[in-house]
Amino acid sequence: MLAAENTGRSLAKQLSEQLAAIEKMTPEERQEDFRRRMQSSVDSYNATPGHLNDGYINSDKRQVQGDGYNCPLCLNRGDTMFLEERNGVLYQRAYVCKCMNIRRSIWRMKASGLEKSIKDFTFKRFEVSQPWQQTMLDTARRYISEGVSAGRWLYFGGQPGCGKTHLCTAVAGKLLYERPLLYVIWPQVSKKLKALVNDAEEYEQEVSKLESIEVLYIDDFFKPVKDDDGRTLPPTPADIKLAFEILNYRYINKLPTIMSSEWGVSELTDMDEATGSRIYERSQGFRMMVTRDRSRNHRLSDDTVV
Repeated sequence: MLAAENTGRSLAKQLSEQLAAIEKMTPEERQEDFRRRMQSSVDSYNATPGHLNDGYINSDKRQVQGDGYNCPLCLNRGDTMFLEERNGVLYQRAYVCKCMNIRRSIWRMKASGLEKSIKDFTFKRFEVSQPWQQTMLDTARRYISEGVSAGRWLYFGGQPGCGKTHLCTAVAGKLLYERPLLYVIWPQVSKKLKALVNDAEEYEQEVSKLESIEVLYIDDFFKPVKDDDGRTLPPTPADIKLAFEILNYRYINKLPTIMSSEWGVSELTDMDEATGSRIYERSQGFRMMVTRDRSRNHRLSDDTVV
């Protein structure tokens, strides 16, 4: 108790001395002293590490998993403080760090279930034993260096199991740390959005995310569905309408788009010329149709032939 009282008296004395010193200052000196204190507070905040990378305990006392991304700009706080002056008034203002776009992409990838795939589906792990596989690999790598900045689209179509998703995911894994990226599986997202068609506000919000995200990765675009007789059914008019709405916006605004599909672009054009022709134009130089040949399905490569 005595120690606490002594500490309290000491702090009171320090405060009294500080106030006395301030009273002796000129208005200009007081303003400068205030600025110095404000700047010191800003500097102290910016020097304090955050824990977005390695995890933290939230307000509900629950452990929040870190995203593993290390940012040297904000030291993993997610923002940076600045001292600003407007109309002669000083105030502190925090600005969201650009790393938050990357972190949001990581969170989306984790939520989508693609996190493990990014670790497994890398360029190094893509097996090349045939010329067509080398062409696919070269196209994917060239898309990163040339296509993205030009707002082009990457399109891999054709034979199931040939590595289309592998390479599209490898590209997404590289871009993830540079740009906001959203990954969707077409059958899942189209089902969700078509269910919202009678809720105009929510539908618009969800579609807007797909339209405006800087990089969109659509896996299994227009995934073929078979009827009871084993015949492949074309996409429904609702699917075609939804696809055009999303892709037309991205086409007009030249936003990078990654797509994998079992359909070739010419086949898509037969289904809907407006959608297919836009994919064809934007994917020039970064488009490949892998001929349908079951021997190119790596998922079946371990079968024993007798």
